Amino acid sequence: MTYRIYTFGCQMNEHDSERLAFELEKFGYTKAGNEIPDLFIINTCAVRDKAVQKLYTMLGRVREWARRGTIIGVVGCVAQVEKERLIKRFPYISFVLGPRSYPYLLEALSKAKKGEKLVKADWRKNWWEIGGARRENPAVAYISIMEGCNNFCTYCIVPFTRGRELYRPLSSILDEVRRVVDQGYKEIQLLGQNVDSWKCDNYRFWHLLERVRNIRGIKWIRFITSHPKEFSKEIIDIMAEGEPVSPYVHLPIQAGSNKILAAMRRGYTREKFLEIAIEIRKRVPNSSIGTDVIVGFPGEEEKDFVQTLEIMKAVRFDNLYSFHYNPRPFTYAGRFLKDNVPKEVKRKRLIELQELQKEIQLEKNRNFVGKTVEVLVTGRSAKDKRAFMGRDATFRVVNFEYEGENPIGKILEVKIKEAGPHSLKGEVIGE
Repeated sequence: MTYRIYTFGCQMNEHDSERLAFELEKFGYTKAGNEIPDLFIINTCAVRDKAVQKLYTMLGRVREWARRGTIIGVVGCVAQVEKERLIKRFPYISFVLGPRSYPYLLEALSKAKKGEKLVKADWRKNWWEIGGARRENPAVAYISIMEGCNNFCTYCIVPFTRGRELYRPLSSILDEVRRVVDQGYKEIQLLGQNVDSWKCDNYRFWHLLERVRNIRGIKWIRFITSHPKEFSKEIIDIMAEGEPVSPYVHLPIQAGSNKILAAMRRGYTREKFLEIAIEIRKRVPNSSIGTDVIVGFPGEEEKDFVQTLEIMKAVRFDNLYSFHYNPRPFTYAGRFLKDNVPKEVKRKRLIELQELQKEIQLEKNRNFVGKTVEVLVTGRSAKDKRAFMGRDATFRVVNFEYEGENPIGKILEVKIKEAGPHSLKGEVIGE
């Protein structure tokens, strides 16, 4: 029996797919090659409407597979929202599982083989009980530390797809970190919708970071995603101590206008965000800050957008995920706020924002030319399959050619020769 999992979305979805693959292989499934699989699972994201439309397109493409006997399952955030509606629209789907219902996977497969369907979108509290992962990357290990979100930002569907915050026990996290380090992983990524809010007994997130950094054998510890409202001085203190905690932090600002931040219910002001960013830049050598921005939120005027551009210039982010606003089901903004920024204005603002960020990134990346950086090799280059790629301590993508044995999972010294807005290119000078 063979399987294939197609994943939409972020590292958290990728790790969920690794956990599902682990369970499938316990049940006797093997990963499919180029052949049509016996089981095809689509792990979905609902944050943007575009991802939902991609799901529907893919389900249309695999209709013929279902006719030929492939079991089709849809899991993840769209599954949590749509539930039975997915099967009604696509009757050849065999099962639908929300993000906290993955422990029902064996039951879903058993029913599917009998021609029965299963829909589960429970809010199970022991969401981490799948105890392993078939890790796709030999260098980077994803480790979930919490699930869900309590913030209910007015634009965000996550609380309705992932539920309220639940925190994995400290001992469980540390046990998994030790296992992956023993297996040779060099980088650990602690994952959660709001990692800063993690807590267990009297421990807070910075205590967890301190405990993980004391486990020998880790090169870099990263954590994704942080919320400015929860980001504390103690986290910066630990980052300032240097490796193995990475100098990179992803800190979504979403907007640079206090009016829009309040309408989004983000829980901080532009002044507070700048205070955090300035402290990180001052305390953490070679710090790298990534962010998210939404343009065209209901009520955003040109002066609000200009304030977003101003904060982009002030902080000079090292990378950016940017989107124009689109209403999402169940959210306060989608239900009660008029989507009153014209599409053409949203598009213009998004292009202007991205062009500014491209200039900033190119200028910052050019500062690396001539320098030697340590690179953890994660795979083949996306642009040139003859070359390899990896990331440095600041989370920048570095591409390089390599003639020796497969370097994936190794840490190489790379001298940077060229810089673009989105990546660096260099030559290996040592291991």
